[in-house]
Amino acid sequence: MSRLRSIALTGLALGVAWAATGALRDAVRPRDPSGPDGARLLEAVMERVRANYVDSVDDARLWELATLGLLGELDDPNSSYLTPARRVALERTITNSYPGVGAQVEVMGGVPVIVQTRPGTPAERAGLEEGDELLVVDGRSTRGWSDAEARAALRGPRGTSVRLEVDGPAGRRTLTLVRDQIHVNAIAGETLVEADVAYLAVSTFSDSTAVELRRAVDSLVARGARSLVLDLRGNPGGLLAQGVEVADLFLGAGAQLVTTAGRTAASRRVYTDSTTSAWSALPVVVLVNELTASAAEIVAGALQDNDRALILGRVTYGKGSAQGVYGLDNGAAISLTNARWYTPLGRSIEHPVPADDVQADAPAEADTTRPVLRTPTGRVVKGGGGIVPDQVIGDTAGLATDRRLAAVVRRRDDGWQGALRGDAAVARAVVILRRARAPRDVFVD
Repeated sequence: MSRLRSIALTGLALGVAWAATGALRDAVRPRDPSGPDGARLLEAVMERVRANYVDSVDDARLWELATLGLLGELDDPNSSYLTPARRVALERTITNSYPGVGAQVEVMGGVPVIVQTRPGTPAERAGLEEGDELLVVDGRSTRGWSDAEARAALRGPRGTSVRLEVDGPAGRRTLTLVRDQIHVNAIAGETLVEADVAYLAVSTFSDSTAVELRRAVDSLVARGARSLVLDLRGNPGGLLAQGVEVADLFLGAGAQLVTTAGRTAASRRVYTDSTTSAWSALPVVVLVNELTASAAEIVAGALQDNDRALILGRVTYGKGSAQGVYGLDNGAAISLTNARWYTPLGRSIEHPVPADDVQADAPAEADTTRPVLRTPTGRVVKGGGGIVPDQVIGDTAGLATDRRLAAVVRRRDDGWQGALRGDAAVARAVVILRRARAPRDVFVD
C-alpha cells in the first residue's frame, strides 16, 4: 500500500507539472510568431524564468541570454555576440596591434618564460632575453599562471608601467617597462631559401598585410629572388579587403578576384584587379593546409583560378562567407554573416555539412562528387569545401610539423633557414620553382 501511495503521489505531481506546462504552452502560443505575438511569446518565457527558475537571473543577463540564443540558433559559427571585451580584442586583431611590452611568453615548468621579444619594443629596450623566467609581475608571483594570465599582466594602457622580476641568462634582475602600442607584422618570416628562390610566410590578413607583403617581396626581388614560395599554412585569414589587395598584387588589371553575394546591395559585388601586376614575371607556389582560411583562401582561389600560382599542400579550411560587425549601444557588437563569396570560376569553398552516407574524412582530392572546373588554360580545379591544391602533399598528421616550423620561423631560431629547406612542402616548392622561367612553368611536371 505504501508503494502504491508513493506511485500515486508521483503521478499526481507529474500531472500537475504537465497541466502547468500545458497552461504555459497555451498562454504563450503565438498566433503570429512574426509579429506582436512573437514578442509576447519571448516576454512570457522570460517572465516564467524570472518567477520560477531555480536560480535568480537579473534582467540584463536574461536579455543577453536571449541574444546568445537567437544567434546560436542560426547554426552559423561565424555569427556571434561580441561582449565589449571581445569587440576590443577583435579590433586589435584587425589592426594587428595591442598595448603592451612586446614580449611573447609561454608557460614552461609552471613559470612564464620569455620566448621572443619584438624589435624596437619596450621589452627589447629593457634587455629582456629569450629564456628569461618571469618570476614576479607588479609584486605578484607568477607561479602557476597560465599563458593567458601572463599575457594579460604584461598588457595594459599605453604609457603605464609594469615592474618585473626575471631570472635568466643575464642573472636575476628587476626591470621597469613602460607599455607602448605594439604592432605585430603580418609577415611572419621572409628569406632566400635558394639563391633566387624566395620564401615568405604570411600569418594573418590585418589592415596592413598588403603593404607589408609588397615591401617584403620587393626587398626579396632586390636581393635576387626570381620566384616565390608564398606560405599561407596556418593563416586564419582576416579582412576580405586585404585578401583582395594581396591577390591584386599578383594579378593583372581586369582579372577577377572574388565575388560576394548577399541580401543587401552592398554585399553583392564583383572584385576585379585594378592595377598592373607588381611581379608579373615571378613564378609563385602557394603553400596551404587545413588551417588556411578566409582571406587566405581568397588569395589561393584567385591565384589558382587565374592560372597565376600552383597551390601545394592540403585542402584548406573552407570558410566561404563574409561577416559584418555591427555595434550595439552597450559597447558590445554582433558579428553577422552577411554574404557568401565565390572564386573567379564561381566556386563556393564553404565546407558543407557531410551527408550521412559520405565519409567525412575521405580525401577531398579523391572525392568524385566535387564539381570539376577548368581554368583559362584548361587546368582542372575542383569545387566544394575548401581549396583543393593542385598537388597534395602530406596528410593531417603533418599539422603538428607545420606548427613547429611556423614557430621556428617566427622566432628565427638558429638554423631556421635550414629547417625551412628540410620541410617537405617547401622542398617540393623549391624543386618546382627551380625549373620555372615563367609563371605558368610551375604547372608543368
